Amino acid sequence: MKKPWSPLITVTLVFALFGCGGGGSSNVMQPTGTSQMSSVFLVGEDAPAPLPSVLAFNVMITGLSLNSSTGSAQALTGPVTVDFVRLLGLRTLIGFNSIPVGTYTSATVMLQSPVISFLDLTTAPPSVGTLDGTLTNSTVTVALAHPLEVTANGLAGLHMEFDLRQSLQVDGSGNLTGVVNPNIDLRPVNAGDDDAEIDELRGGLVSVNLSGNSFVIQRPGGHQVTIDVDSNTRFNGNNSLGSLVPPAVIEVDGRVQNDGSILARFVEVVSTERAFIMGHIINVSPSSGPAATITLLVGEELPDLSGIPVGFPVTLDVSSVTRYGIRDIDNPFTNFIFNNSEMVLGQRVAVGGDLNTSTNPATFVPQRIVLRRQGVEGMLVQGSVNIISGNLGDFQLQNNGLLGLVLGTPLQVNTSDGTNFVNINGLAGLQGAGAARVRTAGLVLKNNVSNAPEMFAWNVQVLP
Repeated sequence: MKKPWSPLITVTLVFALFGCGGGGSSNVMQPTGTSQMSSVFLVGEDAPAPLPSVLAFNVMITGLSLNSSTGSAQALTGPVTVDFVRLLGLRTLIGFNSIPVGTYTSATVMLQSPVISFLDLTTAPPSVGTLDGTLTNSTVTVALAHPLEVTANGLAGLHMEFDLRQSLQVDGSGNLTGVVNPNIDLRPVNAGDDDAEIDELRGGLVSVNLSGNSFVIQRPGGHQVTIDVDSNTRFNGNNSLGSLVPPAVIEVDGRVQNDGSILARFVEVVSTERAFIMGHIINVSPSSGPAATITLLVGEELPDLSGIPVGFPVTLDVSSVTRYGIRDIDNPFTNFIFNNSEMVLGQRVAVGGDLNTSTNPATFVPQRIVLRRQGVEGMLVQGSVNIISGNLGDFQLQNNGLLGLVLGTPLQVNTSDGTNFVNINGLAGLQGAGAARVRTAGLVLKNNVSNAPEMFAWNVQVLP
């Protein structure tokens, strides 16, 4: 029988591993008075949803124009569909374009086709339902609190946050109506800002340029992005630039460069097979011991898999999967804390696999499962902060999302001296924070004593 880890040993091990692993475009008028062009990029993030039951919110951004006193310029080259729920505490690259040099004071976002996925608690067991949303406005203009300065030979950035709490309407009983009143925050960022770093960029490998220290991935929708690597770039496992061979699914963390490429901090080969699915686990069977099947709420997939729609659940046979990993951590000890017996409800995972084309439609066959980082938000449970030493300790979070529904009780969040605290002076400051709303980002792991999910956070932010 497997002997449970003691909670303190587990906390110490996990944080030690952290340390080791470390549509079409609109027709817009171009600004006049200048022929110089420069680069602008758009990153996306999410504010939390209004109900715990909201599992996904996919919306197509068909255009984003930046407006100045002399006209406007398109910051997107084509439509892109984004699930903003999965971006809680995470950032992805939405778009990149060259626009005229100038000072831009507002932005206009064009939207269509919102789809809301939610956990339907009226069924037994709970199931996943969807709503085709209705936009109150398909075009939203946002005044920038600080102008976006686009300078010659420079790189300007714009951070986009879709505030779902303010956008998704509910009725008097607290149920989703499907009405979406878009509430969007846009603010300029510099390429070196933390809010400009990309940590959710995936695509299919197209080509590798060994002499140029780069490779190209193709994102859903066909847009291609060049990824540069240097001596500081880390690869998962035994992978390297020279070992990358199409077809493969690649994920990249890094920063946008002036030419639209990404300088990679970390490169992960998600799948050397032909496909992958990413989502949150909403069922594990059996509930203890090695998992035979898991049910994922699909948040993303490559390629577009017939019969497995994004925003819907899919049950996968994982009984033959032997390869497990943790995103951005390569260490033999990871097998002790995430394997076929350590999957738990609420975890966000990527499943790489092959396509069995002997069936019609082709069947997705899982080959590898990787635990991913995720964001969680909720209210700090007052009096719950436990300080072991410095910032090593834990606190309780009354989560308003999927984990809150799964647990039925507050979520335990573990921290260490390596955890980044924002707007608060560490655990000691959190201890006196009172009724604070807190956003955390990290890994959700299974507690071997209670069998409940708990978070190991490398970022804790107290929200206004």
